[in-house]
Amino acid sequence: MNKTNDFYDSQKRLATEHAVFEDTGKNEPVRAPATETGEGLLLSTFTLIRLGSGRAIASDPAKRELLGKKEDLEQKIDALKYGKAAMSEEDYKQQLTQALVELAKVQQELDK
Repeated sequence: MNKTNDFYDSQKRLATEHAVFEDTGKNEPVRAPATETGEGLLLSTFTLIRLGSGRAIASDPAKRELLGKKEDLEQKIDALKYGKAAMSEEDYKQQLTQALVELAKVQQELDK
């Protein structure tokens, strides 16, 4: 197993059973988004398919707008986390708290 991993790593090739994304143009795919490097952040917000209750919500016209708002808030929260170092701690906490409260309200409406 280690030899297989070493081969794919050394050849910078993708083992098809372990999908990765490259979304910054550096030609270095990653398996998990990283706020430190910005790698994988764009594609981490891309929904390929919705399953279970997510699928039912997405197909309900009354809840589609709420779902879009939820996704926007999640992206805003991720952006806040990414930009935390450039903000004052008080401003960061205030904006994060506001976004989390709004997200909780939207999720509550989606769960009805």
